[in-house]
Amino acid sequence: MSKTDPAALARAAATIGVDADAGACARIASYLDAMLAENDRVNLTAIRDPEAALWLHAVDALGLALACPDGASSFFDLGTGNGFPGVAAAALWPEARTLLCDRTRKKADAVGRCVAHAGLHAEAAWLDADQVRSQHPELCSAFDVVTARAVADPVVVARSAHPLLAPGGRLVLWLTADDHPPVMLAGNLRKVSRQTYTLQVDPPRERAIAVWVKEG
Repeated sequence: MSKTDPAALARAAATIGVDADAGACARIASYLDAMLAENDRVNLTAIRDPEAALWLHAVDALGLALACPDGASSFFDLGTGNGFPGVAAAALWPEARTLLCDRTRKKADAVGRCVAHAGLHAEAAWLDADQVRSQHPELCSAFDVVTARAVADPVVVARSAHPLLAPGGRLVLWLTADDHPPVMLAGNLRKVSRQTYTLQVDPPRERAIAVWVKEG
């Protein structure tokens, strides 16, 4: 398998308006290669072509920089699946606490191995976000940002996400360009921004990223 070129990733990220530094791109590229190799054993993604994966996973995840230009001190990636977009948070802001969670143990374990390979400051955990209140109360109101990409409808995701967010925390969701979810979501989450960008695959994909803030 060919290795992902960090410089190519940086150039691709620039097409959506993200200026990712060399270190972040190197960490994401290393993770992407490890994830695609791990995918031969654990089903993490249906995208097996490295070039397509660069755009549809790595570049798409870097859209987080559009939603959180100043970063945050803690991130919770809900339903992380193959590790994206949480990996982008860990790569862009290595001093932050980043928790990548999935309710499927083999996926969480595989993501953990890829995180270790890439040298990312992140933790992968086997955890069902819907059970945080009852089983992991220490995680309630503990995060500045909760991310979710291709997990469920925003209305459903918000029910799982809002207990994790500190007051003033942000829920960041990846959408299609045609998605227009409600301004208000569960947990007093109010939409404050929505941005669109195009992923240069064949055919191009129009994407949107939206942010809700936890009020009160």
